[in-house]
Amino acid sequence: MKVFQYDVAKNGLGACTVHFMNIFIAMQFAGKEDPCPWYFIQILFDTTVIVYANFVVLRWLEKVVHSHFATDVSSGDYGDPPQITRWFHQLGVWLTVVVVCKIGITSVEYVFKNPLAEFGAIILAPLCFNPHLELFIVVVFLPLILNAFQFWIMDSYLMYSNELHAKIPSNGLSTSFIGSNYGSNSMTLH
Repeated sequence: MKVFQYDVAKNGLGACTVHFMNIFIAMQFAGKEDPCPWYFIQILFDTTVIVYANFVVLRWLEKVVHSHFATDVSSGDYGDPPQITRWFHQLGVWLTVVVVCKIGITSVEYVFKNPLAEFGAIILAPLCFNPHLELFIVVVFLPLILNAFQFWIMDSYLMYSNELHAKIPSNGLSTSFIGSNYGSNSMTLH
């Protein structure tokens, strides 16, 4: 039960961090305009592109931390019995991942700011007659649905899995960065 609590807390703290970043980004991009289209865009990217980016960056950062600090921060592996210090290390890695990925996608959004603003305005145009309904749909309803999906996906790679952390050969390349048992047992196809 403790492992489940650690996994949920880590995912929840990451989600809270991103939520506040989304509000800030939406307000900055919107300026004096309605921030709802920008918040919608943030949620849309968070639940699609960033889900994959988080996975890739998480596995890469796990490898970097392990190789430079000799610390195993394989997500979801808290030891037996579960240790809060391992959770804190993994939380630090996870928050770094979500912040870095969010900053990265925000940089791309900035480059495409005008077309994205138009896209958000077009999608939310049917709701412009009722700002309260728009706010409810953008800030409560859509995030509830999309974040539930995102939470499920992210939880599947934040919790420890022997299969996920095993070294799986692929195209003759070592995939030891995926594993929790780095280095000595990496497998390659010949």
